[in-house]
Amino acid sequence: MELGKIRGFLFNPARQFGAAKGDSLSDAFKYFLSLLAALGAVFGIVVAAAVSIATAVVELPEMPFPVSTAALGPLLGAGIFVAVVAAGVLLALYISVWLHIWVHLFGGRKGLTQTVKAVTYGATPCLVLGWLPGPNILVGPILSLLAGINGVAELHELSPGMAILAVLAAILVPVLAVAAVAAVVAPLLLPC
Repeated sequence: MELGKIRGFLFNPARQFGAAKGDSLSDAFKYFLSLLAALGAVFGIVVAAAVSIATAVVELPEMPFPVSTAALGPLLGAGIFVAVVAAGVLLALYISVWLHIWVHLFGGRKGLTQTVKAVTYGATPCLVLGWLPGPNILVGPILSLLAGINGVAELHELSPGMAILAVLAAILVPVLAVAAVAAVVAPLLLPC
């Protein structure tokens, strides 16, 4: 994991994406996976420690499966690690394909690989700051969104305006679709 690259995507994403144009998809995925694994490890350790402390303090009833309460914390921590990594990879792939549809519609013709790089490198703020509680619930995603816009603009050689429109369309279309479905279904579910 390169600290200079992390610093670049956090504090000067446009320049860092310019430098990453020649990176392979494998380079971007290894970078993303290493940050994702670090985040998963932090979550896993916190869960394992919390459950281990809780099981030491609170007497739990006998488990319906053959696992001792002492092993419960580490098992849940390992499960959290695997879940974070698997969900992160699947989410990055889904977001990349969905975003690429919109990037292509707004003139980006450099290929899906460049969009995947924009998403995986653009996730740096969320992955680096994701373990911090509190205001990071908004800060990490906002910084990742801004980094992703820079990535789309730099890697697809789009104007900033077109990159913003592509990213906003990729976000707003599903949000509006869910809101429309909710507006139709909610009255049907409410009692008369």
